Amino acid sequence: MKALKLTVLSWLLVAAALAGEKQPEFVTQEVTGEAAIVDNNRDKALQDAKNAALREAVEQVAGVMLTSDTLTANSQLVSDRIFTNSAGYIRKYDILEKKEEAGVMKVTVRAEVGTAQLDKDLQAVKALISRLGSSRMLIVLQEQSVSPDKVITQSGVLAQTLTETFQKDGWRIIDPAFAAGKLELSSGVSLLTPEKKVIQELRSADYIITGTVTLRHEPPNALFKVDAYFPVTGEFELAVFATDSGTQLARLSDKFDSQGTSYTVSYERTAHTIAKTRGQKVVEQVRKAVVDHLLKAEQSGNSVVVTVTGLPDYAAVSGFKKVLAQAITGMRDVKQGDFSKGKATFDVVFVGTTDDFATAVGGKTYKGKKVSVTGVTGNTIELTLAR
Repeated sequence: MKALKLTVLSWLLVAAALAGEKQPEFVTQEVTGEAAIVDNNRDKALQDAKNAALREAVEQVAGVMLTSDTLTANSQLVSDRIFTNSAGYIRKYDILEKKEEAGVMKVTVRAEVGTAQLDKDLQAVKALISRLGSSRMLIVLQEQSVSPDKVITQSGVLAQTLTETFQKDGWRIIDPAFAAGKLELSSGVSLLTPEKKVIQELRSADYIITGTVTLRHEPPNALFKVDAYFPVTGEFELAVFATDSGTQLARLSDKFDSQGTSYTVSYERTAHTIAKTRGQKVVEQVRKAVVDHLLKAEQSGNSVVVTVTGLPDYAAVSGFKKVLAQAITGMRDVKQGDFSKGKATFDVVFVGTTDDFATAVGGKTYKGKKVSVTGVTGNTIELTLAR
C-alpha cells in the first residue's frame, strides 16, 4: 500500500470532522487521483484516476480512525480488507476537475465517505490485528544443504529468514527446542502429515509451519578472473497448521534457483539471498491463510480443546457433554474425545474467544460439583470439578 499522502490541512479537517462524542454520518473529502495514459486509452486512464481519488478519500478517513502504527505495521492487511473495497464506503461523489498533463490523467473529486460501515469494518480489522499480534508461531523445518560432491549438511537458512520476517510482522516465534514436542524431525517422518492429535498437543503455539527444504550447491561458474558465481537450486514444501483444531490451513511448495540474484562470493550468501526473497512471499501466504482462518472462526466459531478433570465414569462424561452443548451460549458443536481415570477431553466449536468460554463456564455446577477453570491458553481450557 502506498503511504498515505495527507497534507497537514487534510489531516486537521478529517480529524475535526471525526472529533466529538458522536461520529458524523459521513465525511466530505476533496482529493486528486492520477493514472498514466497507456496506448492512448484516455477513457481507461480517466476511470483509473477517478478510482484512485475515491480510494484516497477512504484512506484519509480511515487513516484518522486508525493509529499510524496500525497502518504502518499492518498496511497490507488493512489494504486487503478495506482499501480494495473503497467504493463501498463512498455515498456519492462529484468530479470537480479532470485534466491531462505529460501523459498522466488527473481527476479531482469531492466524495462523501460513509463512516458507519467503514468504522465497523475497521474495528473488525483491528480485532484481527490484535489476534495476529498475540499469535504464537512455531517453525519446525527439516532443512539440508547438498554440496557439489554430494555431502549433506543440516541447514537453517529458510527457517532463520522466516523467523526474522515473522517477528518483524508482529508474530511471537516459539523456540522449537522446547516446544516441538512430538513433532519429529527425522527423515523417516513426513513433516507435512503429522497426526492431528500431535498438532493439538503442541499448545505452546497457535500456528505451526513445518516441512522440508533442500538447497543444492551447484558447481561454481567462473565469470571473471576474480569473481565467481555460486549457484544454488532446490525446493521447499511447507504446511501451515492451526493447533486449536489440528487442521491444515495451507500447503506451500516451490522450486528456487539463483536466477535474478547478484554475483555472490559463497554458496551461503546465495542461499541467504534466495531465502530472503522467497521468505517474504511465504510470510504473505501464511498471513492470508491465518487471516482467512480467523475470519471463518469469527463467523462459524473457534475450535477449542477442553480438558475436564473430576468425571467419575462414562455416564458423567456424556452428561457433561450435553451440558456444554445446551447450557453455554455460543456453543456450535461438542465432540467427545478421550476419557481415562476421571479425565475427559472435548473438541468444542465456540463463537467467541477462549476467555469468553472460560467466563461462561467458570463457576457453574454439575451434579453438585463446582466447575473451576484451572488453565487457559489460546486454544485450550482446563476444567476441574470438585465439591
